[in-house]
Amino acid sequence: MAECKMLAVDVDGTLLEQGRVDPADAAALRAAAEGGILPCLCTGRSWDQVRPIWQELALPRPQAPVICVGGALVTEPSTGRTLYSRPFDRPTADDLARAVVGMGYPAMALVDAWREGFDYFLMGPCEQVGLYQEFLAARELRVRRVERLSRPGDPPTLRISLLADGGDVEGLVAALRQQFGGRVEAQGIYLRHADLHIVEAFRAGTNKFTAMVYVGQGDRISPAAMAAIGDDHNDLAMLTGAGVSATTADAPPELLRAADMVLAPRGQRPVTQFVAALLARRQGPGATAPPSR
Repeated sequence: MAECKMLAVDVDGTLLEQGRVDPADAAALRAAAEGGILPCLCTGRSWDQVRPIWQELALPRPQAPVICVGGALVTEPSTGRTLYSRPFDRPTADDLARAVVGMGYPAMALVDAWREGFDYFLMGPCEQVGLYQEFLAARELRVRRVERLSRPGDPPTLRISLLADGGDVEGLVAALRQQFGGRVEAQGIYLRHADLHIVEAFRAGTNKFTAMVYVGQGDRISPAAMAAIGDDHNDLAMLTGAGVSATTADAPPELLRAADMVLAPRGQRPVTQFVAALLARRQGPGATAPPSR
């Protein structure tokens, strides 16, 4: 493995457990930065949602951009401005949102809030679904109701999602993949902090790893010199693409198979453990590190 120069860290479930960052994990990321490994947060959240977490970490400079919205957006944390995005083309976004509504779910279409000044377009009868109302109200999201997403002049869509509690998440994902083939990336994730299942879809080729490659280019960091840690389906691409990867012992089976290291379960400081392993590798033989698989 090449010397590790960048560490991509998933937020929910990996770094953040029950709504809080463990001080030991925050200290570990600062130690990584001071040891020459650039921490990079990689999250499905928008920048507004992840900003308090990033601020709490108090990482030293230089600071990496933050990968948001599952890799569809990269944000400069010092300013909040968007550096990179991968939106849908309008016809695909419109077809996908209509398909979601046709399945009986309101469709939530996320846009670039930094550019547009609001968060979501909504299609379908959201007012009649309490789960959606609770989700939007709890996060103080700014929304606009629309009947379609293909109107000229409307901002492009970064992600389309549905709240699938009570639904067949795997079946919904399979149906979207079958209908749209290679036009979209669809996946199901579980938000443990909210006890909520979500199905989300992106433009084809959008994932956390493609965004990591973009971030690494700024410092001439190749994928072989990257490390990644995550715990859910939307982390699989970055685990398979990074030079070294880790997941939690209670992660889904495909992540356990893909990761180079299986560390402590969620909530038991897997980030601290992974940083210790990476720093030990940099220090050479004789240093203590968790076992690799």
